Amino acid sequence: VLKMTAKEGKGEELFNLTNKMHYNGDPDGPIDWVLCRAVDDPDVLWAFEFYKDDASFKRHFDNPVIDEGHDKVIELLADMPMRIEVHAMYSSKKE
Repeated sequence: VLKMTAKEGKGEELFNLTNKMHYNGDPDGPIDWVLCRAVDDPDVLWAFEFYKDDASFKRHFDNPVIDEGHDKVIELLADMPMRIEVHAMYSSKKE
């Protein structure tokens, strides 16, 4: 789970760029994802990304082509993203 806070007034640009980046064709990218906006702050994005496995996650973030997009995201942020390590316990896709 990622929490990203855009520079003031840059929330919409952050959401649009982050959404677009999920359609990059990377076979190691997330197999599912959800982008959520904080109700009380339109510049806060919560990203829930689900990867096939830990190896796919590592390959995805070690990909220099993907890093170019991440650099563009960082330019829009007021602070560095906050990553929270979680694992799914229950979902409609998990027994």
